[in-house]
Amino acid sequence: MPGTEWISWLRCVAVYGVVLIHTVGATATAAVEGDPGVPAVDGWVARALDLPLLWVVPVFVMLSGALALDPARFRGSGDFLRRRAGRLVPALVVWNLVYIGYLSLTRSGWWPGPSEALARSLTGGVAPHLYFFWIVLGLSLLTPLLVPWVGRTDRREWVLAGVVAWSVPVLSLWPLGPGGEPVGVTHSAWTWWLPYFGAYLLGWALRGVVLPSRWVPVLVLAVLALSALLTWQWKNPAAPTWLQDWAGAHYYSPTVAVLSVCVYLLAQALVRPGGALSVLTAPRVMAVVDPVGRATLGIFALHFLVLLVGTDTGLLGPPVAPWPVLLLRFLAVCVVTTLLVLAMQRVPVLRRLC
Repeated sequence: MPGTEWISWLRCVAVYGVVLIHTVGATATAAVEGDPGVPAVDGWVARALDLPLLWVVPVFVMLSGALALDPARFRGSGDFLRRRAGRLVPALVVWNLVYIGYLSLTRSGWWPGPSEALARSLTGGVAPHLYFFWIVLGLSLLTPLLVPWVGRTDRREWVLAGVVAWSVPVLSLWPLGPGGEPVGVTHSAWTWWLPYFGAYLLGWALRGVVLPSRWVPVLVLAVLALSALLTWQWKNPAAPTWLQDWAGAHYYSPTVAVLSVCVYLLAQALVRPGGALSVLTAPRVMAVVDPVGRATLGIFALHFLVLLVGTDTGLLGPPVAPWPVLLLRFLAVCVVTTLLVLAMQRVPVLRRLC
């Protein structure tokens, strides 16, 4: 669709960012935990490929809000909820069952029984990425209430509401509790949406905001600086305590919030006709990018299984590996997952899962 090329591109970059995080995460963690088998260069490369991408999930949610909160696309609460439930509920159930089945078959003693399996599904204990379905489902239930409000208000109110809502998870992890402890954010299926409510609102509020070209270098420098900061400070004993307490390297950090907004605004400024990356909006290019952009939910769900199979069988090397292996593994998982999902979308029964 003309004018939304940046959305397709940002979807693709974000989903492959998720793949990269999961590809390098084991090596980055092993390095900070002092594993002597991980050379320093592999650890730092893994960190540099992981931490700067903490924006991917918030930006995914922002893109969801940019599309779902559009009053021009809204056809009533019943229609919206039926379409969302028809896509998200089967995918949520099936992908949890897929990962439960695979882990039960490949991990000795993993199968906990049906009750415990359900509990793990509701608390993110099955696979580290399936909570995203719960986020989108929760925000979808609120959307019919939000769209009428969006229709009668303006951008100033949307931005204010988004900033206030995004402040909730930020404040919840600041040392404001008794004895300087974080107040905390509850992690369960029915509250996962709450920390991302602000991102959902800001996704719509900032859609269409194309900053003047003189701001582009500022945003680029901000993205680079914040990415370097997150890479350096993550689990680093040399990082000051106040920085870790007030702006830690995690999804609910104010640093990640600012980084996410910068990436979102950069995409709109660059990937558009007349923008610095206008070549990316050519029809021939978008004929390839748009289908992948529409397949991102399936890529998000399936990639971790492809990664598990690849490392379990040894085809993609061990989980903790040298950085060249990590890059090759990342490319392999991206290609295999994308091709599988595009093929699945051609099968009516499987289409709902991706």
